[in-house]
Parts: sequence; C-alpha cells; structure tokens
Amino acid sequence: MAHSCSSAARSSPRRATGTYAPPTPLQDLHNLDFLELCGSQAKAGAALAVHQSTVCRSVQLMQQQFQLLPDPGRKVCRHGHSECLDYLRLAYRAHRLMGGLLRIGTDLLHQALLVGIDGVQQVPARFRSGGHWAELLRHGLLDGAIVSSFCLERRLPTGAIPQWDGVAALPLGQLALQLLTASPDTQRVLLPRRMSMPLLHEAIEWHGYGVDQQPAACPEPAAWLKRARDRKLALPVCPELLGAGWIDAHGLTPLADQPALIEQLWLLLPQGAVNGSAPRKCLRRLRSQIAMAQTLQA
Repeated sequence: MAHSCSSAARSSPRRATGTYAPPTPLQDLHNLDFLELCGSQAKAGAALAVHQSTVCRSVQLMQQQFQLLPDPGRKVCRHGHSECLDYLRLAYRAHRLMGGLLRIGTDLLHQALLVGIDGVQQVPARFRSGGHWAELLRHGLLDGAIVSSFCLERRLPTGAIPQWDGVAALPLGQLALQLLTASPDTQRVLLPRRMSMPLLHEAIEWHGYGVDQQPAACPEPAAWLKRARDRKLALPVCPELLGAGWIDAHGLTPLADQPALIEQLWLLLPQGAVNGSAPRKCLRRLRSQIAMAQTLQA
C-alpha cells in the first residue's frame, strides 16, 4: 500500500518550458531533502507546494528502499543516512548543476540576497552554525550557502578564510547590521539561538544589551516581527538588503545608540564545483549586490 501511494507522489512534475524540475526518479529524494532542510513535514509541504502526506509517503518509501534508520539526535540526515543515499544526493546535485541550477541556503538576515537570481533554487531561510551549513553541503543537501562571520564558533584573524573539509569559502564582502525596534527605549535584542550565531550573541552582549532568543520552531519573518513587537525588543537587520520603505512599513526605527556590528560574508561551495559556470555566475551576482549595499551604507 505504501508503495502504491508513493507512486502517485513520483508522478512527473509539471513545469514551464525552460524551468528546472527534479527528474521523476529523484522526486522522492527531492521531498526528503526539503524535509531535512525545513524540519517538519508541514513546513516541507508548504515549501514544495504539496500536501504533507506527499512528503510522508516519499520519506517512507526512501526509508524502506534505502534501509534508512531515523536518528532525531543528528543535526543532518535525521531521517536516515547511508553511503548509497550520499551517492544518490551527489548524483542529484550533478543533475542540478547540469541544468545550471544551484540549491542555496542562508539565514533570514541574508535571504534577500538570493531573490531574483537566476539559477538559484531557494530553500526556506534558517539560522545555522557555520559547521552545520558545511555539513549540509558535504552530504549533498545543499549546493551552496551564504554564511556570516557571526555564525562561526570563534573570531578569525583579519583576511582569514574559514576551513571545512570538502568545502570552499569564497569571500563576498562585508555588511553592517543595524538594531531596529518599535520600542526606542529597549535595551534587549531578539536573536536566533546562540548555537546558530554565537559571535552575534557575543557582540550584542559585549555592547551591554540583553538577549532574548527566537524559538527555532518560529523561523518566519512575521513571527520574528511579532515577538519583537510584543516583547519590546530590537532586531538585527540589514535594511539595505530589504529595499526602500521596509523600515517604515513595519513601524521600526534604528536605536539611537548603534553598536558596530560588521560581518564578513562567504559563499560556501563544494570544492569540486567552484569553477562551474552556474557557481561563478552566482558568485559574481552576489558580490555585486553586496557591493551595492555597501555603497548605500557608506
């Protein structure tokens, strides 16, 4: 019964001419990947524009056919892992690259950098540590990630590049974050979990601000804005990435006493993909967008 149900989920996807869709034999893997990246069947279904039962059937079939044992304690591949699955994910990555597509992830602060870039398959924004992003690349769940120096475990010397096995970190440039709020007298800031951005926590606390942490189960922008407003908290934001009028539209103002929150950004890529046409094109576009934001901040 599970096999017949999953056959419907694997039906050939409909797509417009010139757009990318996963090959039919890899549709179940595609759904499993988004479950790993989104964290729940409901959120994966929303990101994929399918019912969560479709995601459930895909996961059941993959676990059955590839003998995957769930391990909720893992950061990556919580729904099962095997050498065969690794090779299958790398084959799927090769197919995406062959089609000129990169699956790139980043956090909520930098998701706007990916909007409108051709050849990018976006995934829902999530805050993760630098090592977590690198592990997602190594397992083939992502083809790239925009990573901030604030998500590293420790500060790097000026000009140094973070190092992870099998992953290349390509510099994108620097940006300054601002603290925005609807409560100008606040002395507290809403941040992601410390394990995701430890150096941002360190910087905020060093400047004398208190910290509240946004629950990982509420990653959507509306949830961040609501919690900040309800609890009279400030938010770290790069307004130049969000477009004119974003601050006014949400009734936010910069804190009068702005700490220096300068971050270095890198694009993480698999070492074997750095010189490909799609990665180089994406790298040029991201560097151009960050340079424009720097000009606005000057």
